[in-house]
Amino acid sequence: MKKHIISSLIAAAVLTSATAQAESIYEVYKLAQKHDPSLRAAAATYQAQKEGVTVSKGNLYPSISFNGNLGYDKTDTSSNDFDSTSNSLALQLDYPIYSPALGYAVDAVELDSKSAGISYENASEDLALQTLTEYFNLLIAQSTLQTTEALVKSTASQLDRAKKQYEVGLASITDLQDAQAEYDSVRVTELSARSSVSYAQKALFQRTGQEIRTIPQLSEDYPIRLDPNMTVDSLIAKARLDNKDLKILSLSLESALNNINIQKANGRTPTVAITGSISRTDTDYSNSAPASMQDGVTNNAAIGLGVSIPLYSGGAISASVRQATSQAESVTEQRASSIQSIELNIRSLYLDLQTAVAQIDAQQQLIRSRTSALEATRAGYDVGTRNLVELLDAQSNLFNAQNTYEQYRYNFVLQKLNLLEATGDLTEDKIKELDKWLVAKN
Repeated sequence: MKKHIISSLIAAAVLTSATAQAESIYEVYKLAQKHDPSLRAAAATYQAQKEGVTVSKGNLYPSISFNGNLGYDKTDTSSNDFDSTSNSLALQLDYPIYSPALGYAVDAVELDSKSAGISYENASEDLALQTLTEYFNLLIAQSTLQTTEALVKSTASQLDRAKKQYEVGLASITDLQDAQAEYDSVRVTELSARSSVSYAQKALFQRTGQEIRTIPQLSEDYPIRLDPNMTVDSLIAKARLDNKDLKILSLSLESALNNINIQKANGRTPTVAITGSISRTDTDYSNSAPASMQDGVTNNAAIGLGVSIPLYSGGAISASVRQATSQAESVTEQRASSIQSIELNIRSLYLDLQTAVAQIDAQQQLIRSRTSALEATRAGYDVGTRNLVELLDAQSNLFNAQNTYEQYRYNFVLQKLNLLEATGDLTEDKIKELDKWLVAKN
């Protein structure tokens, strides 16, 4: 019983530790890496392709095989009746010393291995973007909930004030009903915000396999600006070099061009191979065997040079070459189309970032304006020049502006992450760098 209790406490401590670490965006990403089956599948595929290279290269080296036989033979004719036993051992050699087709086949497997490696890196980068997006979706949902809760608290205070004023005759029934309606409205909004938080938490649970409820907030000091040295052209140039999808397509094109060489080699180039064998046969006859059949050992050794030259196969050779050429042209056009899409995406993301910077600056000014408007409306309400509806509207406008400001900030980070992914630069170092700007809640 004590052992059971101790093991339970240890398990609880480990779970608590994992949950605490999971608050870090980097730790959430590492949890997602361990939990994601598609990433493990990509890793296994890459490992299999690497082993395939070794298998294919084996065809370029000598192949040596061993054979052994043990036999018994019974002969029964009108003139002879005897039996014999025999055993034989043999080694056989097959060594292709010249075969362009085999060389190109090895190149094809090596290209597939490289492509599988980049596919694994691409899957890891996609997982990072998905995990970080879901992480910030939770941040956005929590921020909205916090703003809504503050609005509910403020509206409840105004409702209590309206009730007290109505009881002493300082407010009309209309003011009380307006305050009650506004309170009911923000309560509905609060329920919706709580639902959004719950959904975002479930998405992270699905991604990481652990329940993550509280995470740090983005620091107010996080720089909302673009690197002055960063241009669209430089981003596109980097994407052409480092974008994982483009790398995979480039390897696919290289593989398609290599396939043309394979088809040409298979149909138009000779294969030269050295063959050889060494064997030993030992035969024993019974005493009744004819005198011409003697016991003894026979040793054989042979070596040869074989040449195989394809001449004609009903037009299939030329058709295979034309087929491989057309496939290479198709991959070339697919790559060109992908480059256009990536360039357009980068231009769009860069424009979105520029717009976000301007929106955040404008939203800060709007918050200051609406704060002043609320203070003025509250002062006017206290002296009777403004009514309760105007006060509630001014209060709601300020909270909405604050919520929109936080959403703009988080969306700015998400746009930067998408840009990093498009240029092939969404690395673990970038995630750790972002982690420094996430601070615990006050």
